[in-house]
Amino acid sequence: MAARTLKRVACCVCAALVLAGCGGAPQPEPTPEITVIFHATPTPTPEPTPTPVPVKTIWIDPALPTRWRESLVQQMGEFAQRTASSRRRVTLTDSSAADVRIGVGDAGAPLITHTLAVAAPFPTVPDGIAFADFARFWRGEPAALAGLSDDEQTPPTLFLDPETRAVLTLLLGPAAESQNIQIVPVEEVITSAWAAQPAAFAVVPFDRLEARWKLLHVDGINLFEREADMSAYPLTLSVRAQGDPALVAEIATTVPAANNRDLSKMAIVAMTGVTALVRGTAVRMEEKGITYPAEKIRDWLVTADVTHISNEVSFWENCPPPSFSSGVVMCSDPRYMELLRYVGTDVIELTGNHLWDYGYQRVIPTIEMYEREGWHYFGGGRDLADALKPLTMTVNGNRIAFIGCNHFGANWATERLPGSAPCSPNDPKDLSYQIETIRQLKAEGYNVIATLQYEEYYFYQSTPQQRRDFAALRDAGAVVVNGSQGHHVQGFDVNADGFIHWGTGNIFFGDQTFSRGALTTMVDRHVFYDNRYLGVDLRTAFIEDLSQPRPMTPEERAELLRKLFEVSRFQ
Repeated sequence: MAARTLKRVACCVCAALVLAGCGGAPQPEPTPEITVIFHATPTPTPEPTPTPVPVKTIWIDPALPTRWRESLVQQMGEFAQRTASSRRRVTLTDSSAADVRIGVGDAGAPLITHTLAVAAPFPTVPDGIAFADFARFWRGEPAALAGLSDDEQTPPTLFLDPETRAVLTLLLGPAAESQNIQIVPVEEVITSAWAAQPAAFAVVPFDRLEARWKLLHVDGINLFEREADMSAYPLTLSVRAQGDPALVAEIATTVPAANNRDLSKMAIVAMTGVTALVRGTAVRMEEKGITYPAEKIRDWLVTADVTHISNEVSFWENCPPPSFSSGVVMCSDPRYMELLRYVGTDVIELTGNHLWDYGYQRVIPTIEMYEREGWHYFGGGRDLADALKPLTMTVNGNRIAFIGCNHFGANWATERLPGSAPCSPNDPKDLSYQIETIRQLKAEGYNVIATLQYEEYYFYQSTPQQRRDFAALRDAGAVVVNGSQGHHVQGFDVNADGFIHWGTGNIFFGDQTFSRGALTTMVDRHVFYDNRYLGVDLRTAFIEDLSQPRPMTPEERAELLRKLFEVSRFQ
């Protein structure tokens, strides 16, 4: 447009000059119209000043054990990445003046709950310690725990791995320099303690207990009980996040907390000895009530997740009334099932020698009674195949299998008849079928409890053949091997693979009064955690009034344990 306008102006000027040259009167020059168009450069819009992103900081106490701190650093780093946005960033800091502080404390969101167990080699007679005495020992008074050696003279040696020492230091302060406190690699703690027994003990994480340890109570608190008062237990350390409430809440809902004694991962299986609700025991039940035999030890059974009863006798509605002279041909009145309900029975073992005493016809109706109660059974069945079949279950994430057989010889099941399980289909005393089945169950991830109805001995020690046969089942992969035949309590064997009890004694069968050992009963409460076997909580009782077990006094218990440990010949 500007070019055309200038051209028009130029033409007008030329025309005027031509007319002037023709003699016309001179005219005043017109004022030219000039239009100028400018192409202006736009003014740039200034960039907005960015608003600073708020930064929240997290501090992790450097005094925490190295492995814990490294894990927390990784978790908090991942948390910071996941939650980063234009509104907020999270970063770790070395300054304790942070928005969130992670360290030992009683307030805030728990991130790590770590429970330590006090343990001693399995053949240790004392059952527990006082925490005040342990604290004195830690501060340099070895004699404070001299009683752990069972002679009350020799101060014991405490064995720890470096991480456990760091945890105890956070709980109690630094340990005194003492030859009675030894720091060894984690894999050497148990072997060092066993080598130093009887004056030796250890502190280990709860979830690292195993069969060779005896868990010791601390101030009477037993970590193998679900009902343990953990608020009063002095050896639990809690690592928590505290500070900015909103950030702490976000961490608590995002970062998984670690707890090495999580009850949702624990299973307790109570294994018992011989039950036969007959003769003198049944007479007392008729006189004093059907639940009378269990009244003083019921708590030991009902607080287990799985309660096992080895009932050797079939129920029969026409069973003759009990008498002290009923002999060895036995049956039980169906009314006596109430006792088994009362103790919280879950699993019935059928390896007993008296299932057929009033005919094989009594076995299947007895099994049907158990099934109506919702109870499971093993070690016997409706026929041979049923009797040989293992019982498997999952309890709080723990895969547990029961398998049992009658090695002694009575009323074995056949392809057509019910009865107890022979140890192998073609040879009742051949353990090869049991061994192969245990291996298979272990390969499938089961913790196997194997039982044997073995030859009955009326003495505390085991025989060479008994040791060989029971060990064969443990070597195959059973973590617990239980002698269900034992009318007389017998001793134990433990190694890294598991626990053997050659005989648990009578429990609800108490008229064998000719022997103190036959009036002794043990309830073995086996504890599993996160699909691992942690060990056994041994409960001991005397059977009184021909029928009723009552918990032993501390003195009676110590006497029994000394006897059993002596005959067990621990290496």
